Amino acid sequence: MNDLKPDDPSWLRPRFLLAVILTGLFAGLGGMLLGMLLHAVQHLAYGYAEGHVISHETFLEGVQAASGQRRVMALVLCGVAAGGGWWLIHRYGRPLVSVKAAVSDATRGMPALTTMAHAILQIVTVGLGSPLGREVAPREVGALAGGRLAALLRLPPAQHSLVIACGAGAG
Repeated sequence: MNDLKPDDPSWLRPRFLLAVILTGLFAGLGGMLLGMLLHAVQHLAYGYAEGHVISHETFLEGVQAASGQRRVMALVLCGVAAGGGWWLIHRYGRPLVSVKAAVSDATRGMPALTTMAHAILQIVTVGLGSPLGREVAPREVGALAGGRLAALLRLPPAQHSLVIACGAGAG
């Protein structure tokens, strides 16, 4: 996977290192922003610690303090957002490329808008109460950042795949 050999031109190494460093930074920033979005949606949906994205009240405490009607409405909204959002993504977005597929074949770039919409929709639905899990969204954003940076820096395919994998791991 790693094609850095002693006989490679020296210009490959600085670009590869730059891609890895920037990918880590963008993946971390993306993960942080997605985490803040998750907390904002939770606070808004269940009405706790309003006005604060970060609070001392846990999600469980916030949901327990919410009225039954508010909990049901949050889950109904979650179903509408999930069903409608994923229908829109699959109907109008470019075909999603998984992280595994992007690492296996660096020429199959992850579509930026569709991938970001998919990641944001995952976070919103998790914030509303979906049991999907929130770990895939930051992984997709990190892999997307890595793929874009590797393409921008015109890295060779093996390094391109490695940077995508680094972005996914950092996310």
